[in-house]
Amino acid sequence: MARPCKLTHEIQQRIGDGVSLGLTYALAANSAGVTYQTFNQWMNKGKNSESGEYFEFYKFIQKRNADAAKALWNA
Repeated sequence: MARPCKLTHEIQQRIGDGVSLGLTYALAANSAGVTYQTFNQWMNKGKNSESGEYFEFYKFIQKRNADAAKALWNA
């Protein structure tokens, strides 16, 4: 039987919060209790999808990146 996916709303939010603060993907993932390898797998699955939880995760992280860039620009 396959293990349940660690990608929960809470984990997604914690990673996104780290990204929006300007943390690297590795640090943001680690701060949420996820390895950078797992984070990259989720991002790659999302990038190569057109729907589903990984696609939504990918879009969320991209949005948080944009938010962080905007905040730096306006600082």
